[in-house]
Amino acid sequence: MVLLRLRWQRINNMNNSRKKLLDRIRAMLNTEGRTEAEMMAFLAKARELMATYEISEADLNQAEKATIFKTAVSDPYEIKCNLCVNVGKFTSCKAFRDREDVINFAGKESDIIFATWLLDTLQRFIMRALRQYQKDLIVNKGGRHSNNLTSASFVAGCAHRINEKLKELAPVNWAKTQELIVSELGMSLTKSRGPKKQLSEKDAAAGFEAGKHARFDRPVEAGGSLRIGK
Repeated sequence: MVLLRLRWQRINNMNNSRKKLLDRIRAMLNTEGRTEAEMMAFLAKARELMATYEISEADLNQAEKATIFKTAVSDPYEIKCNLCVNVGKFTSCKAFRDREDVINFAGKESDIIFATWLLDTLQRFIMRALRQYQKDLIVNKGGRHSNNLTSASFVAGCAHRINEKLKELAPVNWAKTQELIVSELGMSLTKSRGPKKQLSEKDAAAGFEAGKHARFDRPVEAGGSLRIGK
């Protein structure tokens, strides 16, 4: 997990630096509102940067292409499985499970970085909340320990509330964005539904309440933390 985050952090660093450079050059090439002398000066500087960093006209005009990234296999209580679809909507990606039942994200690399980071962080948030709930049961319920049903129900309730928030905050055009991603990559996807699970309403309600404290913030810079939780 640490290696995965470091890998994507390095990619994010490189992507951010290159995007800033491309935006800078594009701004220099924008002639609107400038005198002839200013245009010539900016044009010369832009050409210098393009030569130094081997940037072509095609690079400046090319939109970021879609790609696919396979996430880590580990998924206790199927937290990522329950959240990935709406994380995809929220981050302008398309989430799907492959034949090995591993979650993948398809979309622009910068959006996939955010989606992968967010899904990992939400998983950690729910697991922290679950551990706290298990401790509270022991203290407040006279030594009652949680069982598989208790834990699974709490996780399901927490994920349900987080999914609601993700859907509320998702871009209004998320469906169109996903259609374009699927078309660009030539993907062929089928829908599937897992079996309905028995839950403890009381524990699920406690998880739902805990899920209200989740927050969703894109990291401002690579290396920053994705804030989530109280």
